[in-house]
Amino acid sequence: MIAGGAGDEEQALPAHGCFVRPTVLADVTPAMDIWRDEVFGPVLALRAVDSFDEAVEAVNDSAFGLAAAVFTKDPGAAHRFADRAECGQIAVNLTTPGWDVHHPFGGFRDSGSPFKEQGTEALRF
Repeated sequence: MIAGGAGDEEQALPAHGCFVRPTVLADVTPAMDIWRDEVFGPVLALRAVDSFDEAVEAVNDSAFGLAAAVFTKDPGAAHRFADRAECGQIAVNLTTPGWDVHHPFGGFRDSGSPFKEQGTEALRF
């Protein structure tokens, strides 16, 4: 773990409400639950890969496909990633917006919603 996780005494969480410290996990492997389960919270799982192809394989090796983000200085690589990543939304040099029920596109496989058609208003959007 790089940051977050269990709270420390110096930075107590607020007394009321449900709060989770942002957490960054390093050295994540495909065998770990954090890589295989869809997490809705301020958690970032870092998995190092050695190539562009391995990065795309890592994204697609999942039961989920809500959204993905790629950070690059190479627009061509960003387009190749978007073409090959099996996700409902692809962000380039930005964080993903997650999923919005009003958008006519959702996640793939076990993510998002099966209801991706919202009528003519979705086409207009």
